[in-house]
Amino acid sequence: MLISSPDNRRVRQAVSLNARKHRDDTGLYLVEGPNLIREALQQNVALHSLFLLSEDALPRTRIDELEAVRVLAEAAEASPEIFFLSRDCFQKIAQTQTPQGILAIVKKPVHTEQTFFAEMGGNVLVLDQIQDPGNLGTLLRTAEAAGFSGAMLLKGCGDVYGPKAVRAAAGTLFRLPLLFLDTPQQAAGMLRANGKRICAAAAGGNIPYYDCPMTKDVAIVIGNEGNGVSPELQQAADCMLSIPMAGRSESLNAALAGGIIMYEAYRQRLVRTRQ
Repeated sequence: MLISSPDNRRVRQAVSLNARKHRDDTGLYLVEGPNLIREALQQNVALHSLFLLSEDALPRTRIDELEAVRVLAEAAEASPEIFFLSRDCFQKIAQTQTPQGILAIVKKPVHTEQTFFAEMGGNVLVLDQIQDPGNLGTLLRTAEAAGFSGAMLLKGCGDVYGPKAVRAAAGTLFRLPLLFLDTPQQAAGMLRANGKRICAAAAGGNIPYYDCPMTKDVAIVIGNEGNGVSPELQQAADCMLSIPMAGRSESLNAALAGGIIMYEAYRQRLVRTRQ
């Protein structure tokens, strides 16, 4: 079906998902690009709708690639509705400077405390009011790469399902369990109830990150880019981790600091499994 009117209800629904309010209200979000959509399908993520730029508006080199993704979507167990859009309609939805010719509406996964903590001994990431979408996506992507079993996001974090964070996460949202919580106290209580030690990263931390045992059952807390970890989580923490620095910088970017600590946890786990 070809849609050429920007006022079409399908187009208007997709455009609305560029706003966080509508993503929160509907439980849906946008994914753009053949690689991400192919990965979603390979992970058996159900697509709500699939939008493709009409062939007459596509360069010849892209047609075969997008057609392969369309065929994969049609073969999925829960095949999405598929629509072809004129260039004007597609660009009204797309958030990238150079649209890749394919978009999907995806349903957000929902996890409970039970499903989130299903992996015995798993380490988890806790994001305490991380607001930059690039930091959010990068931290989640790194958590998955470092073998973490999930990530908690506290109220005050940016929207992980916004377009910039989705791109930065690079497919991690399809695989890494996420749990959204309202307060630091709620997070601390849940972590304690599930046997996790709370280790918060802080510029004034008293334990160098490499001296902290992190092979299993550890929750690494990364705080707000400007204000750091909230006082409530600092008070609940079992230890405060620092990253020693030789230069004059007082702190590191939140995503970089989180990556350093999470990969130390991964290194420790590898060493333990090889002993």
